[in-house]
Amino acid sequence: MIMKKNIKILITSIILICLVFPSCKKNFLDKAPGVDINEDVIFSAKVQTEKYVANMYQLGMPSIFAMRPADMGLGANAVTSTLGVLSTYVNLAGITDEAINSQSNDAAPSAWNNGGVTNANILLEDLRYYLRWQAIRTANILLERIDEVPDADATYKNQVKGEALFFRAINNFEILKRYGGFPLVLKRVTSLEESKIERSSFEACVNSIVKDCDDAVGFLPLDQPGATKGRAQKGAALAVKARTLLYAASPLFNTATPISSFGNATDDKLISYGNYSLNRWKIAADAAKEVLIWAQAAGYTLVDDPAKRINTISPTVVNLVVGNYRDSWEKNDNSEIIIANKTWGSKSAGQFPLPMLLPRTEFVPNSGAGWNGPSIIFNHVRKYEKRATGLPQDWNYAGGNDLLQKYAELDPRFAQSVIFTGARMHKSVVRTPIGEHTPSKSALNSCQGGHWNLKFVNDGIDAGTGLEVNCPILRLNEFYLAYAEAMNEFEGPGVATPINITGTNILTAQLPAIPNSALDAVNKIRLRSAMPAINTSNAITLRSRIHNEWDIEMYMEDHRLWNSRRWLEAENDGVLKGSMWGLVINKLNDVAPYPTAFSYRPFVFMTRSFPTKLYLHPFVLSEVQKGNLKQNPGW
Repeated sequence: MIMKKNIKILITSIILICLVFPSCKKNFLDKAPGVDINEDVIFSAKVQTEKYVANMYQLGMPSIFAMRPADMGLGANAVTSTLGVLSTYVNLAGITDEAINSQSNDAAPSAWNNGGVTNANILLEDLRYYLRWQAIRTANILLERIDEVPDADATYKNQVKGEALFFRAINNFEILKRYGGFPLVLKRVTSLEESKIERSSFEACVNSIVKDCDDAVGFLPLDQPGATKGRAQKGAALAVKARTLLYAASPLFNTATPISSFGNATDDKLISYGNYSLNRWKIAADAAKEVLIWAQAAGYTLVDDPAKRINTISPTVVNLVVGNYRDSWEKNDNSEIIIANKTWGSKSAGQFPLPMLLPRTEFVPNSGAGWNGPSIIFNHVRKYEKRATGLPQDWNYAGGNDLLQKYAELDPRFAQSVIFTGARMHKSVVRTPIGEHTPSKSALNSCQGGHWNLKFVNDGIDAGTGLEVNCPILRLNEFYLAYAEAMNEFEGPGVATPINITGTNILTAQLPAIPNSALDAVNKIRLRSAMPAINTSNAITLRSRIHNEWDIEMYMEDHRLWNSRRWLEAENDGVLKGSMWGLVINKLNDVAPYPTAFSYRPFVFMTRSFPTKLYLHPFVLSEVQKGNLKQNPGW
């Protein structure tokens, strides 16, 4: 795609970071020697400025996948010695009730799951901590000097201003969701004294992010067509604003009494508003609706082919499940992706990030991965409802002999997200063997959860074939869910537009692109996967259904950890704490080409810890010791 080519050309042209950016091991706001000389070159011509903008995309764009320094375009030594980022990688699904990361050196999930997170090792999760400050500094320099570029026209200058504001906003949001209030850096810092910025209140940080997004909308085009496809547009800025306001309205922050308190009202405003306001939910709903209105104007829509609402098996590809949900995550640059991380490029099954998504070859022959991707656990699988009724599946915790029947009855998104016994993984594994492991096998090689991950594994991939990895950062489906959640909290479910999805009606049923109620918004998401509409007048019931819909629809997209914290549900048994369940699966016959019946028995393979103080990250100890950062409570 043009988007891919354009962003990749920019990224491969990036000037060496260590020549342009500060040494984070001293202070993340320190100025680098010689930066002014390099800047004069950067802003001497548009072609040079473009390299600097590309640098900002490389440093500042989040990723939903496990990353290594090389994947971020940085050499391991440069990252460790210059930027202070740890040379490691992490799949956050293994911290949550989505998965278990069975790779032995996944230090971050191990620390989280065992209650071992400290203010010294928190960067095992927050790998991009220092990179965010670099991206913010880059954005501030661009805002300061872009008007100096002699051969750039006003349109280009406005575009860059909008991009800089967008990247400052999205990186500030990534800090906010982890730590609460943080030092607001809204201009270039040029001295050591200036760099000693204290934390701003949570409210001030939210307001700053929202202002940056609003200002970015004023500079950015409605969409990015042609050669600029893939760069930030109005929708990206509106989406960051909506995401920020949804988090801000949520129980973790929208409260007078934070769950982990400093013990005084003044400091508590660093990590919360210090009061509760119902209207914050309305503000969040309005922001999500802005995204949906923009999408309609810009031609963005949910991936929803009525013929693909119900799972079908491809007539030409063995055992390939086809459906809208799969298209939404497998097809790059599809109609619902607002912005994506395009730094990954073409990857084979053995190249990152796929080894952290696929099982290792010794457990699943021909998978192509030498590492071990997440085993999807029963805690997640049991969230999928029955397609026919929309009710929970009636799993027997004593076990049963009808596993394949149970799977066949589930929400179509299950078979488009999760690899179960006998399911297709990709073109080199058309039947995945799960059913011979037992809880006694080693964590490294066994599929403890009873399932592997399918999502983001392109069917054309194998050990030798490279395909572009789809890494969406902002998708339209998120903002239907955000609108549903916020409107339900503000005014309740509202009135559902009647729809009939029985029989051939599934091919014609439609709901408005701009929802009229919380029910319409969540049912819009469910409709494209032929799931029965929710219809309730009880806001508490709908809250639970919407939370479950988040878990299904946004699975493996780096939402579950943060949602469980902002909802104050992380300590609930089976979420980030307590019993993690897998399935013992055994075949019941040897029918060729693959057994037709399997037994299952749920079992607890792990009991996880989650201390209350971990609803917020601690700031890394080395930064707190510099004196300007007040540490979060309990750390």
